[in-house]
Amino acid sequence: MPRQDTRRTVRGDERAITVTDSIAAGSLVVLAVVLAAGLGLGVLFAPSEGGNNATRADFSYQHFSEDSVLVVTFVEGDSIQAGDLSVVSGETNRTWAMLANTTESQEVSQGSTVQLTGTGRFGRPITTDTTVRIVYTGGNETRVLSRWPPNSSAG
Repeated sequence: MPRQDTRRTVRGDERAITVTDSIAAGSLVVLAVVLAAGLGLGVLFAPSEGGNNATRADFSYQHFSEDSVLVVTFVEGDSIQAGDLSVVSGETNRTWAMLANTTESQEVSQGSTVQLTGTGRFGRPITTDTTVRIVYTGGNETRVLSRWPPNSSAG
């Protein structure tokens, strides 16, 4: 029976392992470059908030602390369908249409007003500790348009 040269087998295995490791390392480098390029392009071409097509609206607030009521008035900006505008405070989330007792397609424009009370459609009293956000949820965007109190970030 012929005897095998073990050095040759070992050397052949080392070369196979070295080639496999080189291919694996090269593949990882290529994958990292492709991922980095994809993320970079995503950042460059991602739509920015406040772009030319962004919905704009300004609201004013009148708080009556003795009654725990907040009156929200649409002051100026783009007309928005009442179903695309939400008033959010904690777990409470109501559309402008529901609060104004109107249809979802009704336009909210300058002078439109809703009242937030614990006994009304909002169902939550508004105290000085309450944070309220006006959120636009139309088209392909969801964006906070306004907050009360204005310097709050929670809600």
